[in-house]
Order: sequence, then C-alpha cells, then structure tokens
Amino acid sequence: MDNNSKIMRRTISILLVFNLWISLSAANSYCLDKNDVQRLNNQIKRELEASIFYMAASHYFERSDMALHGVSKFFHKMSSEEKGHADKLMTYMNMRRSPPKTPNVTVCEDLTGNSLAGLCKKLTGTVPTSNKIDMLLKAMTMANDLEKAIFEKLQEIAKTTSDHELKYFIAHEFLEEQVKSIKQISDYETQLKKMGSGLGFYIFDQWF
Repeated sequence: MDNNSKIMRRTISILLVFNLWISLSAANSYCLDKNDVQRLNNQIKRELEASIFYMAASHYFERSDMALHGVSKFFHKMSSEEKGHADKLMTYMNMRRSPPKTPNVTVCEDLTGNSLAGLCKKLTGTVPTSNKIDMLLKAMTMANDLEKAIFEKLQEIAKTTSDHELKYFIAHEFLEEQVKSIKQISDYETQLKKMGSGLGFYIFDQWF
C-alpha cells in the first residue's frame, strides 16, 4: 500500500471518528440537563397533586349536603386541566429524550373541610386566610393560593434553566394560562366575598 493510500485511509478514519463525536454531542445536548429533569419531575408531581385537590373539591361540592353542582363542574374542569399539564410536561420530557419519573402522589383520604384545608397547606405551604369563612369561599381562596404557588414554581424553572427551548416551552405553554387562571379564581373569590352566604351562593353556582 503506497503512502497516499495510507494517508487517505487515515484521513477517512479521523473524519468518521469526528462525525461520530459530533453526533453524540448533538444527542447529548438535545437531552435535558439533569437539574432541569429534576425540576420538571417535581413540577409534574405538583400538577398531579393540584389535580387531586381539585377533584376532591369537585366531589365535596357535589355531595347532597352541599349540592353546588355548578361549582363542582368548575373544580372538575380544573382537575382535568392540571392533569393535562402533567401529561404535557411528561410528553415534552420524552421528546427531549429525558424520560420522566412517575411521582408518588398522596391522595386525599376523605372529603371533609379539614382534609381540603390540610391538602392545600401541604401543596402551597400556607394556611387558609380564615377558618370562619364559608367552605365555598375557603375553597376558592385555597385554589387561588394553589394557582399562585404553581405559577411561582413555573417561573422559577423558566428563570433558572439555561436551556432556551425549555424556557420558551414553559413561558408559552404554561405561564400565560396560569395568569388567566389566577385572574379567574381571584374574580370568583372577590364576588363571593361581596355576595355573602345564602342566596348569593345559589346565584354564584348558576354561573358555571
């Protein structure tokens, strides 16, 4: 084999190794950073816990002694939305070749008022503003606290990540919708405070 052939084979080998290195680097950069993976796994858990909270609230107000079926439907819709958020995050992680971990989510054992307050405290780290207000207003207050807590965690992900695609995904797929939810629930909370109990609750329930 002449020198030119040897040089050619060596050059080809070097190019193949270089191309393989480029491919592996691209694949690794496409995957999410391990810190981002942890943050997203934590957020998936929060979204599922929020879904359970809303489902518990939905069935609480569906009870015969509450019979606020419009409110029940509203919380049921919120539960579905939170589950949808978790699904969207898990799908995104799979797209980025960073499989999500299935979280261990604690469910609410009963649907009494105390369990709702306790579950909300666990999710948000806060206590409802008052124990004397009616349960519907309390539920809206807890829902508002919960939505704000989720918004803050999503903002934290967007601010701390150096992954521009992830930052864009969180900002456009989650944050705007979260702001709208906070505004909606804040309005409901304000309206309930103005209505008072009795007939006001019945009228409020008919809006949904």
